[in-house]
Amino acid sequence: MKPLTTILYLFISLLFVACSDEMNDELSIEKSLEGLIIGEWSITNFSSENAVLTSDTLDKKTTTNVKNSGSDYDFILNFKEDPKQLTATGDFAITMTGDSDASPFLNSFKCTDFLHELLIGDWGIINSNLYISTDDVHASILIVDLTDTQLKLNIEIDQTIDNNGTDANLNSIFCLTFTRTKQ
Repeated sequence: MKPLTTILYLFISLLFVACSDEMNDELSIEKSLEGLIIGEWSITNFSSENAVLTSDTLDKKTTTNVKNSGSDYDFILNFKEDPKQLTATGDFAITMTGDSDASPFLNSFKCTDFLHELLIGDWGIINSNLYISTDDVHASILIVDLTDTQLKLNIEIDQTIDNNGTDANLNSIFCLTFTRTKQ
């Protein structure tokens, strides 16, 4: 039984070392991403994926597949290092278009109608996700791409919006592309 016990202890020791190395690698990647994201980023493109607008009209649920586009870009994210604070300034227009059984849908919004509360506060990066936290809001945003010059974020949206005087629920993934303006 002694050789089996020795092998078991050896296996458990190797398992702990392997897990420790993997955790150190993940922390190293996260620190590298955090160092890379610090600075000022200006939006250059906006689109959406899987955008669906759902509303109740005449006792009937209406679903509209929506296309979103952006324009008039003047929106800047500033990732500060110490303390890790994210601020957002400016805005841009979002135009939503789609067709439903009831009628065509066309509406314009500002990005701050959706993103203002999500893109301010304390920040950190864990597993390629940007975590933003304030006293009231905690958000996880997927970092799709991050280089010295470009940042791409995907943000899940599940929000009630005004659809020409009636409430409608928008489910979408907002895809935002930024270019670095200051380090």
